[in-house]
Amino acid sequence: MRAKELGVDSVTALIELVRRIHQLEKEHGSVNESVIGTSMTEPDIERLMRWPHTNFCTDGELDGGHPRGFGTYPRILGRYVRERNVLSLAEAVHKGTGLAAEHMGFTDRGRIAKGLAADLVLFDPSTVIDNATTEKPHELSTGVVMVWVNGVPVFAEGKATGARPGVVIRR
Repeated sequence: MRAKELGVDSVTALIELVRRIHQLEKEHGSVNESVIGTSMTEPDIERLMRWPHTNFCTDGELDGGHPRGFGTYPRILGRYVRERNVLSLAEAVHKGTGLAAEHMGFTDRGRIAKGLAADLVLFDPSTVIDNATTEKPHELSTGVVMVWVNGVPVFAEGKATGARPGVVIRR
């Protein structure tokens, strides 16, 4: 639901969304809702990206409705590194790997070294870019050639391999 579609301002649309969710929960029990915020400005995003403590991560789901599930890192590498020169390629890769792992307390990931998990992405820096949108959130990115998790290929030849060798966190 978008404010424009309802013909109201964004605050009124949010209040209506909360009202509808409450109504659905009354009628059907717990409801899984999702909100896609689009209020950040490019200068704010770029300023945050340059901050030394910013690491890149995503909470996007592959079968979710948000484009970040398919395009977070290619967007950073294509738009903010190659097109806008906000960061160097090395800075962006570090913020999405080693720095992110360090901030999360992971000691077996985020670096390439003997004995560590082999989580790797082969991409073309001259073509990598996201294609997912809010209208088409499952569009594959361009320029990603292959992805390995724990040394096992999980993406090759333009599609997922079906392997799921990632770490399972039990709560």
